[in-house]
Amino acid sequence: MQYELIVIGGGAAAFAAAHRAERLQRKTLIINDSSILPLGGTCVNVGCIPSKIMLHQGELFYQAMKNRFRALSLSGSAEFVEALRETREMVEGFQQKNYLNVINTQEYVDYIEGHGVFKDPNSVVVNDKEFSAEYFLIATGASTFVPPLEGIDEIGYLTNRTVFSLDKKPASIIILGGGPEAMEFSQIFHRFGIKTTLIQRSERVLTKFDAVVAGKLQEYLTEEGIRIITGTKLLEAKGTGEGVEILFEKKDKAIQSLQAEAVLVATGLRGNTDTLGLEKAGVETDEKGFVKLNEFLQTTKPHIYAAGDVTGIMPLETVAAKQGSMAVQNMFENKKKGIDYNIIPRAVFTSPELASVGLTEEEFAEKYNVCLCRTISLEHVEKAALMKDTRGVVTMVIHPETKEVVGVHMVGPRASEIITTA
Repeated sequence: MQYELIVIGGGAAAFAAAHRAERLQRKTLIINDSSILPLGGTCVNVGCIPSKIMLHQGELFYQAMKNRFRALSLSGSAEFVEALRETREMVEGFQQKNYLNVINTQEYVDYIEGHGVFKDPNSVVVNDKEFSAEYFLIATGASTFVPPLEGIDEIGYLTNRTVFSLDKKPASIIILGGGPEAMEFSQIFHRFGIKTTLIQRSERVLTKFDAVVAGKLQEYLTEEGIRIITGTKLLEAKGTGEGVEILFEKKDKAIQSLQAEAVLVATGLRGNTDTLGLEKAGVETDEKGFVKLNEFLQTTKPHIYAAGDVTGIMPLETVAAKQGSMAVQNMFENKKKGIDYNIIPRAVFTSPELASVGLTEEEFAEKYNVCLCRTISLEHVEKAALMKDTRGVVTMVIHPETKEVVGVHMVGPRASEIITTA
């Protein structure tokens, strides 16, 4: 069967592309393999939606129990497994509302459940049926990159895809990684009473964010009771009678060991491209399976595009949707549109939150060898003082000649909302 566009994947990028194609009245087929990710992709099912629900529940409980005013005395409990159960129920509602209900209203868009594989550059096979199209969009998302650690495959580790299905609360957990996902999960676990240790390979956490604000967030989470170990080299993972053991070493120190009931792997992403038959389509990927692109989201085959986490570019739901829509405009309207990723805000939804947009001080200094940078502490903000929570800083990166603000980075309450005004 012939289509004008075939989209492989069912997340934000795929649906944004299909929505744009619907508006352009282009006959489109979406193919999604729910064994990889259910309809809705990462954000709705195992990413920003469920993690933010759990973070919010933990925040409500923690702030009630740890309030800073002596007139308030509260007691209570937070049931981890019940919180996960309610989170899953809410996720099903969001999936139904934003994806399943929407796809049934599309006049020009068909949907097939199954695993699509390229037969050649112009056709795919799914459920033993062959479909061809003028254009293709690869939007299959990404999965956790599991480091080549001895014994890791034998210990039954958790990832963002499996952690929300836990039916028992672990007493302790080790998190491997130091990016946004690792930081958010560390606070989720800790605030539900789980002893949490985070092990990061680099010398600091959040290496893609400004060093000042990342360092402050690490400081705050450590003060809260989360153990964070940086500058490590993982050596081995072992199963024990009561859980798991991770062996690692730090510079100039002996081999160290940590034990916990569970391990969560949050060490970055790899593209979901291994089984798509991209070699038959002439589409190239990098060493982590991310699709190689030009600025217009075209792969090494110009009629085949890619969007979303499978590109390895800023794994954010908002970026995925923008890329999906833009790819279709470039296909059918020859818009030749690209995205300036430097102006896209990003955030870590811990408490306090961390948010960033533009160049960091390190990036600007590396490029220009000088930086007119300023950092302000929330200790100087009266509202923070009256709320008895002065945690936070704001760093601005300013061009020394033009005085243009080229980067804003902050950690503090509602930073993810404030950053949109920068």
